[in-house]
Amino acid sequence: METKFGEHGNSYFLHPGYVFVSQEPYYIHTVLGSCVAIAIWDKVNHCGGMNHYVLPSAENKPNGRYGNVSIPYLFYLMKKINSDRNNLEIHVLGGSSNETMKSSVGPLNVEFALNWLKSNHYQIDSKDTGGALGRKIVFNTENGELLIYKLKKIRDSDWYGE
Repeated sequence: METKFGEHGNSYFLHPGYVFVSQEPYYIHTVLGSCVAIAIWDKVNHCGGMNHYVLPSAENKPNGRYGNVSIPYLFYLMKKINSDRNNLEIHVLGGSSNETMKSSVGPLNVEFALNWLKSNHYQIDSKDTGGALGRKIVFNTENGELLIYKLKKIRDSDWYGE
């Protein structure tokens, strides 16, 4: 029997700079503006994970806030729970532009994710990136479902788990 949203109680709010992977069923929640998240679902083992990074890369003081650390670590954790790369569904999310601030961070974050995945020979199953709207994401690690809410303005109340 397939689990539907709301049937299990495990929930994790993914803050910027964090990576979360679980073999147990979870709803991973996050809120994205110019940040990018990659959601991965293992369609054979029915488990998954997600990252949330702020900037594409950092040379000094690298940590999970940067794609060049966060993305490889997400795939490392998936491998550590015995996920085979051939069983993965990969979704790239976020990276919106902020016209008011004239920032190009969102598109650069998306470009970094797409280039990393391509250079490591991963297939992208879906992409919801760019534009001017923020996103609330809910990812079900048991069945791979994603809910994406588009937001004109990200408010403090949008941050689950605060």
